[in-house]
Amino acid sequence: MDGSQPVSPVTLQMLNSLIDTQTRLRDAAEARWTSAREALFGLARLVAADWLEQKQHEKGGLEAIRMEELSQVVYQHVSTLHAVSVLPEVGQLQKASERIDELTREKDEFVRQGAKLGQEKQSLQTEVGRLEGENKKLSAQCEKLKNTPPAGDGSLALNALPVPAWFHKWAASAGFERQSFVIRLMGDTGLARRPEIVKAIVEKFNLDDVRNGSVSKVIDRMEELGFLTSKRTAGTGHGAPPKVLALDALGETAYLFMTQKLPMENEYFSIRSAHSTDAHTILILKASNILAEEGYEIVSNGEINLPLPNGRISSPDIVASKNGQEIHVEVERDVNKGDSGGRERKWQNAFDAQKGRLYVFCETQDIQKKLVAEVNRALASESRLENANIFMTNLEAIDAGERHADGSIWVSQKHSSRPK
Repeated sequence: MDGSQPVSPVTLQMLNSLIDTQTRLRDAAEARWTSAREALFGLARLVAADWLEQKQHEKGGLEAIRMEELSQVVYQHVSTLHAVSVLPEVGQLQKASERIDELTREKDEFVRQGAKLGQEKQSLQTEVGRLEGENKKLSAQCEKLKNTPPAGDGSLALNALPVPAWFHKWAASAGFERQSFVIRLMGDTGLARRPEIVKAIVEKFNLDDVRNGSVSKVIDRMEELGFLTSKRTAGTGHGAPPKVLALDALGETAYLFMTQKLPMENEYFSIRSAHSTDAHTILILKASNILAEEGYEIVSNGEINLPLPNGRISSPDIVASKNGQEIHVEVERDVNKGDSGGRERKWQNAFDAQKGRLYVFCETQDIQKKLVAEVNRALASESRLENANIFMTNLEAIDAGERHADGSIWVSQKHSSRPK
């Protein structure tokens, strides 16, 4: 592979969607035109049945009759009816006159609609042809772009692609400043959690607080425009379930044209399949943020499995490194979940994978105390507990500003009793 990043197919998808829409409009126009023609034929059967019978036996039959010829014949026969020399009764004459006027109006309306629909059909065919041409041109440009290595800063040569009209219109709109900030934030970082995005908007634009109604309006409006999609996650037991956001097709395209590079993977959807629940995934992301603030580099958020002897596996929720030391962090929301034997094997595998070191992150002080007991039971065999170095912390302690005596976030520590 040449190391270049594949271009998102978003732009092509948008053009193909537009072509599909134009094609459907063209088909609808043709259907209306056909309906108008059939109606005019129905009128002709009332006033010019003999003429239609004759035409039916000519070359091409009724299909060969042009719209203009059909309307002219209807007009002539209606005029003839109007000029009939027979003197009917006054009432009949009045009814006939009214009927003739009605038929004349219908004929004129059908002719007008037929002409209009014919013009619309031609216009739509021209537009579809133009879009197909643009699509071919853009496909060639994108293919060329895919085979072009990125610049030294990782940017793409998007100057080869035309900036679409909607982008110019959006850039001139009143909401562009805040909306573009959100797209850049999500594209640059992969941030997905709505509370964190709201917090960033508040800080960037010096708003009162996260409950400011204008912030929600920014996000809601971006969803309406097609820049974002949102998903409500399952509850964590602490307040309303948080929403997660993702750049939609239009949002990814906007980011490409603003930054000349591909957006980062969405932090939530890129790891969700590796974890059991929405709430566990959210807690892992919170823990990763805290570790990053403490100077750790996040290597993995649960996407890797570490092989152990005898076919065993350790699947740490977070792998991080700091000062050349790699740590494996287990993120826990509860204790005694499911099979107790499986829980014991989990802690034993984690202990063995990191050669006697365990790092545990949980939500509350109470859960942390219960986890201490669970881990101690799991490591009681084979002298594991005696040789274990266990580091624990929880969200409540971190939010309260608590620290261990060594200054770290690992507020509860147990060190090996084995002589060094």
